[in-house]
Amino acid sequence: MGPMSFRRSLLIWLAAASWAGAADLPLEKRVVEHTCANGIKLLILERHFSPTVSIRMIFRTGSVDEVSGKTGLAHMFEHMMFKGTRTLGTKNYAREAPLLAKIDQIRHRLDAEQGKEGRANQAQIARLIDQLRDAEQRASELAMPNELWNLYEREGASNLNAGTAPDLTQYVVNLPSNKLALWALLDSDRLKNPVFRQFYQEREVVKEERRMRVDTHPDGKLYETFLSTAYAVHPYRNPTIGWAADLDQLTVRDLDDFYRRYYTPGRLTIVLVGDVKARDVIALVDKHFGSWRPDRSPRATRTGSPYTRRVSGRPPAAPALRDPPPEPRSLSQRRQILEFDAGPQLIMGFRIPRYPDPDTFAFSALASLLGDGKSSRLQKGLVEKKRVASAVDADPAAPGERYDPQFVISATPRFPHLPSELEHGIWNELDRLKNNPVEPWELEKVRARVDIDLLNTLQTNDGMASTLAYYQCIFGDWRLILRYQKAIEALTAQDIQRVAQRIFLIENSTVVTRLRKKEERKK
Repeated sequence: MGPMSFRRSLLIWLAAASWAGAADLPLEKRVVEHTCANGIKLLILERHFSPTVSIRMIFRTGSVDEVSGKTGLAHMFEHMMFKGTRTLGTKNYAREAPLLAKIDQIRHRLDAEQGKEGRANQAQIARLIDQLRDAEQRASELAMPNELWNLYEREGASNLNAGTAPDLTQYVVNLPSNKLALWALLDSDRLKNPVFRQFYQEREVVKEERRMRVDTHPDGKLYETFLSTAYAVHPYRNPTIGWAADLDQLTVRDLDDFYRRYYTPGRLTIVLVGDVKARDVIALVDKHFGSWRPDRSPRATRTGSPYTRRVSGRPPAAPALRDPPPEPRSLSQRRQILEFDAGPQLIMGFRIPRYPDPDTFAFSALASLLGDGKSSRLQKGLVEKKRVASAVDADPAAPGERYDPQFVISATPRFPHLPSELEHGIWNELDRLKNNPVEPWELEKVRARVDIDLLNTLQTNDGMASTLAYYQCIFGDWRLILRYQKAIEALTAQDIQRVAQRIFLIENSTVVTRLRKKEERKK
């Protein structure tokens, strides 16, 4: 056994010990699974080396589930999940609810009038703005901002956060393990009874967030341009934060409809890793989350305000949701140039099939081989040897993995080189990979990198909870973590070459270049 193989064997042993939490049983026998009567999937991993627990609530609901004209709802709902419920975040909900409904009505009329642009009645707009300010001021006097955050932090919580992606939305918190009952009470309440208070103020916050992260940010704008070029039809083309024109039109009713349609128990996975007892967790989750059941009463339309109608905490039965239309097969390369007052940048993407395609794991190996670390092919060839790039990276699956993603290569040219030179250099490296099998030492390095990454991720409660939640939510089986490592171990040089030949085709590529407005494109 050579030095590299010995080190890899040691890493695998260390990873296995970490996964098992220093216990004798392997991971697949230590993760406890439970499905609640309403369809919530629960995963529990007991690790008793610290009196803490990491919790992930992850919904198979993201921006890919939005419809045209209503982009940004998934991200907006994530924001609203921190605004409280009928009992949290308010001094008196009975008095607050009619005010929130009034704000919604005024805002709807105001948006409609302002949408008339040149035909708008400015006097009417002024009156509506005055009415809106008055109602918002009265409602704000009854609200208790950040009550959820403050309550959690007083009880020792950390890493209270959330995130929205194309494929999913997740809610995160780390707690002392003796505060588990508090989590079950608070988070079940905000799932069943969210109140969309301060919706329109938060809409402005999100619009400003978009301006900062996309409209005026060179990298954000480049990535948005890349996705909208790579996908002509599929909703992966839409930014998670939403298109600016859509954000202007989002309403409370839009958000309420999205919640009732896509925030259902069957789309939720809850993962707890830490100092807990599985049987106690199951009882607690069944008690607090198990009552969140689909409302199966016939209700073709919903009338009245989401604030004033009686809230049962029971979302409607999920309709038969269909996958979005597939992206048409590209017959030629897709190209776009973004003019922006920033340094040049290049993004190249290659459409790949989603899991369970048999080559799924090979795409990860390809990304590692091409762009992971200083000894990777693109780093050595373009950054160190030819010195045409200052940075290069490869991502095996963007923007998500529920549907066909893109294998993405991004690179920054080194002055005075331009993206066209960089693109030529990347194609040369890809052709070399297609025409010649990789060296044994390169494949061994990829395997070692996978082992190290898994070890680094899974040795903490945070990392373990996030990984279990992601694999269960996206792929339907957390055990894919273990199969992934074995699949990488089984890859051959011929597999890598064959997969490179399969995807690195000109007609399968999207190329987006960022240039300064005055830059000569012909160079």
